[in-house]
Amino acid sequence: MITILADENITHLDDYFCHDNIKLIKLKGREISQSVIDNHNPTALLIRSVTPINSNTITNPKNIKFIGSATIGTDHVDNEFIHSNNIHFANAKGSSKHSVAQYVITAILSKFSNFLHKKITIGIIGLGNIGGTLAQYAKELGWQILGYDPYLPISDTNNSSFDELLKNSDIISIHTPLTKTGSHPTHQLFNQSIFKQLKNHAILINTARGEIIHQDDLLWAINNKNISVILDVFPFEPMIDKILLDKLTIATSHIAGYTLDGKLRGTDMVYQAFCECFNLPILQSMNDLMPTNNYHWQILKNELLNGDTHHLKIYYDILKDDNHLRKICADKVHGADFDELRKQYELKREWLYD
Repeated sequence: MITILADENITHLDDYFCHDNIKLIKLKGREISQSVIDNHNPTALLIRSVTPINSNTITNPKNIKFIGSATIGTDHVDNEFIHSNNIHFANAKGSSKHSVAQYVITAILSKFSNFLHKKITIGIIGLGNIGGTLAQYAKELGWQILGYDPYLPISDTNNSSFDELLKNSDIISIHTPLTKTGSHPTHQLFNQSIFKQLKNHAILINTARGEIIHQDDLLWAINNKNISVILDVFPFEPMIDKILLDKLTIATSHIAGYTLDGKLRGTDMVYQAFCECFNLPILQSMNDLMPTNNYHWQILKNELLNGDTHHLKIYYDILKDDNHLRKICADKVHGADFDELRKQYELKREWLYD
């Protein structure tokens, strides 16, 4: 019997992990702790970014053969610990790249629809799956791209230094992992010295990790550089500072990648890796679970370029998500409130990129 300890918020768990020799135990992601793991002694863990994986969480790793994270990012996982204990690891790299890119485009145009008719420069920091996909959408809208990724070769998109991007971008969108070591650490990368280089009235968007931005310095930049800030992630998530929230142009509860398509794709990727690890037959297909999708990027793009922004709200009403987060916030959003908002989130559809 394969015992799986799983985050209950992973989409379609029961549809995928339904083999006769699987025992599936579902819990809240933040409840998957050292004591819980010791109690259940699982063979596999299925997690999201709210569950840290390290020697503190797993003190007896001998029985654990597989850990799957239904997320793009892996900063919550100690890779050295995984490898040293011969645990097979899989994540959902690239699963929601279109979802997040579409979130960014929607956020910009919901507040700055005049950008469709102006010469706009968007700076994209990090040109992996998400950043590279965002560049495709931005180019189709006629925007100039300044891209910076120190880990990739120079290209038509990876075409700028970090400093030049900061100084010349009307919009800056962050798409880097959260790292504290290495040649280009991103932890609190955006601090006061960086904010001083931004254009006055620039737009800053973060859908990556909250700790990439220094919160107090961000407040300084809002007050002194008059920048507009759109956050889907927060420095002390799941807690949100009320003073910061009140100054944000758009704020959402870490749901940029929350589309049915992206979430289902993430589960599917982890499931296939799980079946390969345990030599199990694949019993479920993403296509069998996916309803018809009537949202097409090319149709929406043509309408936008013709000056019609009416359907953008139909495709994705981002201000509704913004309102939901602000509504539950009094002095600050308590962690349980934030997590519940994410758990109850009605998954939107990804726009077909065809």
